[in-house]
Amino acid sequence: MKRLVNGVERDLDIAPARIERLGDVLIVHADGGTYSAAVAFSGDVTWVSYRGRQYRIENVSSRSKAASAVESGEIRAPMPGQIVDIRVRERDKVRKGQALLVLEAMKTQQVFSAPFDGIVAKLPMFSGDQVVEGGLLALVEPDSLPITNTGE
Repeated sequence: MKRLVNGVERDLDIAPARIERLGDVLIVHADGGTYSAAVAFSGDVTWVSYRGRQYRIENVSSRSKAASAVESGEIRAPMPGQIVDIRVRERDKVRKGQALLVLEAMKTQQVFSAPFDGIVAKLPMFSGDQVVEGGLLALVEPDSLPITNTGE
């Protein structure tokens, strides 16, 4: 079955794993062991927090909406929770995939990462803040200057 996972079209095949649903928690039995995953639903989007990573899953027909969200650099809370760690500051240069902050929700911690190389333009959160679903966590804007390693 084809779905968008974090804005990228993927063929989701769960054949090597057995999944049990217990309310908002999935128990995943895979070759490497048994793990739990938190699940939240927001309209047509399913959010899954699994093994320390967060996944936004939606139908392929939602491609343009997902692509524009990633391209905007806006990072929003998929569900209510509490900020437990902030790893950057406003005006910091960041690389695609670099951890920005950690949200704890549904007894799991979700790391939010930079969607592309850029500069943290907004970071309206502080460690310990409560956030609401859809609240802005951070805004990353593209930087016209390349990020270089200045260490010698």
